[in-house]
Amino acid sequence: MEPHDYHNEGAVYRAILTSMGEGIIFADHNDRIVCVNAAAEQIRGVKAANFLGRDLLAIHSPPARERIRGILASLRNGLIPSHTRPLKARGRIFENNYYPIRNDHGSFIGTVMVSRDITEKEQLKEENSVLRDQLMSEQGYGGMIGYSQAMQPVFQIIRATAPLDSTILISGESGTGKELVARALHQQSRRSGCPLVKLNCAALPESLLESELFGYEKGAFTGAVRERKGKFEQAQHGTIFLDEIGEMPLAAQAKLLRVLQERTIERVGGNREIRVDVRVVAATNRDLRHEVAQGRFREDLFYRLNVIPLQLPPLRERREDILPLTELFMATFAAQMEKPPLTLTPAAKRALVAYHYPGNVRELKNAIERAVALCAGNRLELTDLPPQFVAPSPSPRVPLPHPSRMSRQAELATTLTDFEAGLIDEALAAAGQCKSEAARLLGISRKTLWKKIKQREAMTAPA
Repeated sequence: MEPHDYHNEGAVYRAILTSMGEGIIFADHNDRIVCVNAAAEQIRGVKAANFLGRDLLAIHSPPARERIRGILASLRNGLIPSHTRPLKARGRIFENNYYPIRNDHGSFIGTVMVSRDITEKEQLKEENSVLRDQLMSEQGYGGMIGYSQAMQPVFQIIRATAPLDSTILISGESGTGKELVARALHQQSRRSGCPLVKLNCAALPESLLESELFGYEKGAFTGAVRERKGKFEQAQHGTIFLDEIGEMPLAAQAKLLRVLQERTIERVGGNREIRVDVRVVAATNRDLRHEVAQGRFREDLFYRLNVIPLQLPPLRERREDILPLTELFMATFAAQMEKPPLTLTPAAKRALVAYHYPGNVRELKNAIERAVALCAGNRLELTDLPPQFVAPSPSPRVPLPHPSRMSRQAELATTLTDFEAGLIDEALAAAGQCKSEAARLLGISRKTLWKKIKQREAMTAPA
């Protein structure tokens, strides 16, 4: 039968609505109920005849009516495309979706409310959440492995604080997994459906940091040919992760403090305030209390960030996790490199557990990637590991010059310089001569490392 053969399209559509498993209620442009199908009657425990012709708000409880009135107005005016809210009724859980209906000319003609039974879905989510929490409490959380006692407080804090909006300050040495913690906090939060935006405060010069954080208006400076949203706007309703916050210049710290206090930003070159709804997670490998005492970090900003502190232990304090992490990394890299599953020799195990890990988990991961790439068989040998694992070199000990040749102060200065040079050489070797990675291992900025290398070259250059 062709569409034009239908003599009563309304009756056909009504029959379709009646047979649907979802609860359907339709109200006209005056919010008067004109259709209630059988599923909606069953879900809400009402009779359609008692509500047809009445205001849509009549099926809602008195406490919810004003809120629903505002939602209906927003749907009618096009301010929102739809609205979803949960409903518990008769021992079941339903998802109510409100949609505006418009004719071919875009004029509003009514609102349809669709109720779906999601009880089993919610029960499965709850069961999965419980099982996931049990599993993670035993061995890890958010992609992090942690059998050791040292990691259990970390997982407990993540579980307790992820649903909150409180600011988190993650502290720990470079390579301990601060970004993984930030990701876990975001993924387990109510903001998980919105962006997680990351900014490394040490990777940008001071002149660019402000525009990266807050954005800029067209014409704000040479090259600003159009407006650009900063990281805070990009993270709207989500989470912003400020890594290496201890490297942020004091001028930028003052502007960040204002954002945390007022939850508004101003773009560079602009004069209008833009409200932002963002959760802030910051991370540092520095002792910020010491930085405050030295005048390098604002005390008021420190207390704004340090609402919930989370300290990550170095890998040398959680040696029970070294071999499980190694097994995970081996399996991951073997699959990526299309190699057969690998096993560790006893000698390789002993070397991995005994190593002191100045670069923490990141150093272990890089070492295993290298070892898997070099491994010729299906057993990862001691000789496949980087040289520092095979024969770790102790920190250099430089003898003091004879007192007759220089003052005690000069002796100490020379010794400190040589000791520092040795540490830099060790870090560069561990990082494969990558200066950025070496700087992270040493807990200093790349700029500072570069400066120290240049100073040493100038001092050792032939006259």
